[in-house]
Amino acid sequence: MTLKEQIRHILKDSNALRYRIKTKSKPKEEVDKKTFLNIIKLMKEINDRSEFLVTEIGIDSVAYEDKFFQVIEGLMNIAFNKKQVLLIDMYVNDITHLSDDWDGTITVEINKKEEVIDFKTPEDVWDAIQKFN
Repeated sequence: MTLKEQIRHILKDSNALRYRIKTKSKPKEEVDKKTFLNIIKLMKEINDRSEFLVTEIGIDSVAYEDKFFQVIEGLMNIAFNKKQVLLIDMYVNDITHLSDDWDGTITVEINKKEEVIDFKTPEDVWDAIQKFN
């Protein structure tokens, strides 16, 4: 029984009225953001695991994972413009190597003006790439 049917059954049992139940989908932007945040989190985990395998165990999985990352990057190129893809790549691959005294911001040029933006979390990355739509 679907959720809609369950709600209808409960309402029908409690009241002798007719009901029309409509479902409303989430806004596309909200779904896109949630999916993006999940993908970035997974990509960072994959990157961290690869680095662990190389440094701690001595197994280099880059040759194996390289094709998967090429597919992911290709899909990113379809979904985002070049500046956005560069920011995503920088976050996933380079930010973890910054020193501990990094303040969590980057400077980008938006409409010929330099702007300092937060860039420490996947949510910050999402907000940053939205500036380049």
